[in-house]
Amino acid sequence: MDNLYIDYENNKKKFQEDFADCSDFLLREAVICGEKGFFCVMDGLVDSLQLSQMVVSPMLERDISFKDNLDLQNKIKMSVVNSVELKEAKTFEDSYFFLMSGFCVFVLDGCNKALVFGIQGWSKRSVDEPSNESNVKGAKECFIEALNDNKALLRKRLKTHHLKFVQINLGSSAGTPVAVAYIDDRANSRLVSETLHRLKSANLDTVADYGELVPFLDTDIKSFFSCVGHTERPDVAASKLLEGRVVVLTEGTPFAIYIPYLFSDNFQSVDDYDNPPFYSGFIRVLKYFSFLISVFLPGIYVAIGTYHQELIPADLLYTIASEEITTPFSLTTEAVLLLVLYEIMREAGLRLPKTIGHAVSIIGGIVIGETTVMAGLIGAPMLVVIATTAISSYVVYSLYESVSVLRFLFIIVGGLLGMYGIILGAGVIFVNICALGPYGIPLSSPISPLDKHSLGDIFYRETWLKLSKRRVRVGKLRGADIDTGKEK
Repeated sequence: MDNLYIDYENNKKKFQEDFADCSDFLLREAVICGEKGFFCVMDGLVDSLQLSQMVVSPMLERDISFKDNLDLQNKIKMSVVNSVELKEAKTFEDSYFFLMSGFCVFVLDGCNKALVFGIQGWSKRSVDEPSNESNVKGAKECFIEALNDNKALLRKRLKTHHLKFVQINLGSSAGTPVAVAYIDDRANSRLVSETLHRLKSANLDTVADYGELVPFLDTDIKSFFSCVGHTERPDVAASKLLEGRVVVLTEGTPFAIYIPYLFSDNFQSVDDYDNPPFYSGFIRVLKYFSFLISVFLPGIYVAIGTYHQELIPADLLYTIASEEITTPFSLTTEAVLLLVLYEIMREAGLRLPKTIGHAVSIIGGIVIGETTVMAGLIGAPMLVVIATTAISSYVVYSLYESVSVLRFLFIIVGGLLGMYGIILGAGVIFVNICALGPYGIPLSSPISPLDKHSLGDIFYRETWLKLSKRRVRVGKLRGADIDTGKEK
């Protein structure tokens, strides 16, 4: 867009034309020391009391001696207004962006640049307990939809001048502020520059949510697993920054995304570092075991029940056969139907209002838990397998999207190829995980390639006496080592 005009009337006309039929656009003309000027704000985005006391009143009541209008504008900027957040806008595009961000824009006659004052005052959600990443002993605060508040939450935890925030605007139609956070003496400069390059290359009209940025930061290799992590917890984001990673904050979303992302991050939680090491290690192993169950158990059951009955103990085989002989469907069909019904009810319970959401669980328990078995449509052993799988998939909830699709694939593979297909499919999945790493750090690091010095916080957790003394190298970024600390 064009630069601001020197002529007062042209500037006012341009603002009024561009914001025609915008009932929330407010423009107030004023005379400052004999010179014309106007204030612009968006109703609902500014604090009216701050606008009056910190900006308008000091400018109208102060008698200033000046040489020309540029000198008057400079003296207003330096010695009149009380706003700490004060910037300049030279173009209409910049002025409109500040307006939509809760700033007051002041245009003075004879000046081709505007003064903008930060007096934001819109309503926002309080910093409540995280709803998706709950914990027992950790902090009870989460990110909110306001970018500045999210930056403050990180700054409050990391009281160091090495924490940097690079803010850019993304979106060709409606710009959205996005902040890239990193610790300059921890994060690799190539990682930071590549992150900024990928974000700036995002060809989007606007950024409505963080998920729109993930594909631009993720790997180009086709996979069920993402190389970009996300969290709603400031303490987790702070720990990732201390490990040398880069965190991306987006205006309007309570989730922060961070890169590079390791597969082992899915099995770590804040409580792991508050609990005793022996218990944290037990929970870690339990999470890995639950992940394997949620992906492979239905497929293995279908494969063994269809092709490898000799692997089942005789007593258990008799029980399964007596249940399945009365059902009209094959094991593969039963497993697929049950999982489809489960996913339908889960999605319905997730989207329904909370006041009636419990009705889905009641109906689901009756329909799937009793009626289908009593009617002879589904065997009871299959119901136990699917129920165990469903519960296990929630233990590592960050992988739920990947797991929910993979278990369908393994059911079909197990029904067609038996255990040979399951083993081959598992090999393909593990090779795919090891192949991912868009920033030079493998997703499977430090398990593959193996780094024995880093295993003290993967399958088990060493004591803080040992964790505090070591530095971990999780990989290389185009020939440059990445140093990381440990998560807390």
